[in-house]
Amino acid sequence: MLKDSRIDILSSPVFLLSLGILLLNDWYLKAEFHNGLTGKLSDVAGLVVLYLFCYGFFPRHSKYIAASIAVLFVYWKSPFSQGLIEWWNNRLPVPLGRTVDYTDCLAIPVLLLAKQYATTWQA
Repeated sequence: MLKDSRIDILSSPVFLLSLGILLLNDWYLKAEFHNGLTGKLSDVAGLVVLYLFCYGFFPRHSKYIAASIAVLFVYWKSPFSQGLIEWWNNRLPVPLGRTVDYTDCLAIPVLLLAKQYATTWQA
């Protein structure tokens, strides 16, 4: 294991369930149903996966991880990120896309639950 890491959290039930939901939702459910629920499901599962992934490598910075993800998520969901997306799509072979929807920010409090889970989880 890496020094000062909690990489074992990547095998935890919440991480694996969230990752499974994210993949199922993004690869199947969104195409099949394409509704508000599938969009919010991606936001919640994605935030949990991202937080736990980052926490696995930098557990001593858990509060900064949550705050950084929250700020970047708001930026990503705003029109301000359009320039970055266009820059990326004009230069790299894997295109990025997103829907501007500020109601997606309602998912941000799940970061507090992910943080609580991560700091109390034992492998």
